[in-house]
Amino acid sequence: MMFTVTFVAGSAVIYVIAPMVGPRMTAYFRAEAPPSVEEAASPDVAGSGNAQADAQETARPANVPLKTLEDDDVSPALEGVFLARASEQPGWGITSRKTPYYKADGTYVGTLEGGILFDCAGTYTSSKGEMVECRFLKEGMSSGTFFVGRKDALFFTASHRKLSKARVRALTEYYQLSGRVEARRTELLEKGAERNPHFAAARASHEAYQKHIQDAKRLQQMRDTQTDAKRMEVEDKLREMKLKEVALKKTFEEAQDKFTAWKKEHAGELAKPDDDADIKAWTQRKKELAAALPGLAH
Repeated sequence: MMFTVTFVAGSAVIYVIAPMVGPRMTAYFRAEAPPSVEEAASPDVAGSGNAQADAQETARPANVPLKTLEDDDVSPALEGVFLARASEQPGWGITSRKTPYYKADGTYVGTLEGGILFDCAGTYTSSKGEMVECRFLKEGMSSGTFFVGRKDALFFTASHRKLSKARVRALTEYYQLSGRVEARRTELLEKGAERNPHFAAARASHEAYQKHIQDAKRLQQMRDTQTDAKRMEVEDKLREMKLKEVALKKTFEEAQDKFTAWKKEHAGELAKPDDDADIKAWTQRKKELAAALPGLAH
């Protein structure tokens, strides 16, 4: 198991990583978009020859009639199906939003939509944290082995095969809708952010700050492998970078304050995601489905 390379960011917006730099960060700054699933297609990764298409096919709207679950009285908990704790080995999982996935060597493959079901074969530590070896499914058959970050999807104990087919269809639809809600919310937030005259400065300062942090981490790792004079040289460089980090953080926070102030002053002019008709409809449908998914809807 390798995972020694630095992974490409799979998320299209920086708000996903905002907690890393504190609560001041808002959900608006766009990172470089990854290649599309079609562009990332790689015959050597999947037994079917097109794992992306196989996996995405399971994400088509299910529109499960809730009456199909009327006779499905067995609680998933009675079958040993729970949300897996961090210390537990998951048996299976499902994507709830756009999720990046990788080859065994850490190479970025593409992005999956919400509602993709997969089996789990093992967990591994990598430079991006804990990764789970997954086998995406199409009509119950594996479409090849890939890796998904433990933090990027939902993982459960036991097996999804202990659930009825109707419940699995409801589960798939529920998380398809979760992905659509998040994507639509992000779209509306980004449109509002682009109207903000402080957007470009805030984004640039955020990117510079984040790049500096990552460069410092890499230098620190290099220092830990050095000895004597070379180690002292690297430590001097790290001290210089620490001072620069303070300045970059100050610049970022000042730009962020201007961005936030403008946003508050013009709040009435910006679209509110919770008022969007599609988001309302999808959220209502999720509530209906959740009643049939005890312990599975998160």
